[in-house]
Amino acid sequence: MKALFLTLTLVTASLPAQDVRVATSGTHSLVIAPDGTVLCQGWNQYNVCGVGATTSFVERMTPVQGVPKGKAVAIADPRTSVVLGDNGRVYAWGSNGSGLFGGTDRGPKFVQAQPVALEGLDRVIDICAFDEGGAALRDDGTVWMWGEDHEGLLATGVLGKQWDGGTPYYQPRRVAGLDQVVQIAGGLSHMLALKKDGTVWAWGRGRDGELGLGDRLSRAVPTRLPTLTGASRIGADGTMSWATLANGSVVVWGNAPSATSTRDVYPPVLLPSPLPGLLADAIEVGNGIALMRDGTVRTWGGNSFGSLGTGAGVDAVSVRGVQVRSLSDIVHVWSGNNRRLALSASGSLYLWGPSGSPDASSYRVPTVVAP
Repeated sequence: MKALFLTLTLVTASLPAQDVRVATSGTHSLVIAPDGTVLCQGWNQYNVCGVGATTSFVERMTPVQGVPKGKAVAIADPRTSVVLGDNGRVYAWGSNGSGLFGGTDRGPKFVQAQPVALEGLDRVIDICAFDEGGAALRDDGTVWMWGEDHEGLLATGVLGKQWDGGTPYYQPRRVAGLDQVVQIAGGLSHMLALKKDGTVWAWGRGRDGELGLGDRLSRAVPTRLPTLTGASRIGADGTMSWATLANGSVVVWGNAPSATSTRDVYPPVLLPSPLPGLLADAIEVGNGIALMRDGTVRTWGGNSFGSLGTGAGVDAVSVRGVQVRSLSDIVHVWSGNNRRLALSASGSLYLWGPSGSPDASSYRVPTVVAP
């Protein structure tokens, strides 16, 4: 494994967290720098990093070719990349396994090596993506989705079985009965929407409690979380969901830390709940990572791929987490599969977990990546 010790100076002064956007799979990450430049690092299968199909591994954060300045990024799975351009259009490229490129089917070409805008979708202000589909929030507060409708993911009102192949809806269609939405977020196969009034709505797969509705059932229509009000921000990754409340505190549900978690047992959190133990002071979370109020970072879960960022090989019990001692003055954290990223106030972007190299190497400690 080659170590990356490259300095990324995004700005020369303190950097607001909202000036950088990040999305990551387990093998590649997309980043929007403060000037709107879209960058990528990791495994370049199907040219998901947009640097040319002959390059298999992009070691440094490198500009993606053929996309406009970006406002948001999303990664459907390790084979597809999605960018929201500053023109309000959605661009996708890579593998078209679930019809994420739009149109009427999976397209004449299974692989689309260059970013291309989806037809019939504009005025978009936020995006997210899943293994089986994509979602866009338009400036009128409506949500539009496309792909394959597994376990209610596309909110069509029809709840397919777990083993069903999924009904295709490759052209973006509006989610009925949902308006005044200000933010969307998606996990592995579930969807969250935050409305202007601070309520949170969920649908899709619910087997791990990721919908936050008090049970482990899936939903095929947007359903309000009855115990959650006053949310100001939402997030999801894998089968974990979370929300930031108006007072700055964080609640979590799904496959999330809880007071009953042990090293070997992680009971699903069925309703939005405060983080337990040492994690209770977190102001931002991802799946397996928490940003603490003092600017330090704690991680939990398995460490086979270096996801804890400690350099050691021992897993961390979720109720405690472990402090990543090489990080301080952090303002934002992200997660995706086994990858973790953190942004410092000075503008350094740290990455740890799978490197994305075909040799399956990992960065076992936070490593600064640079364009």
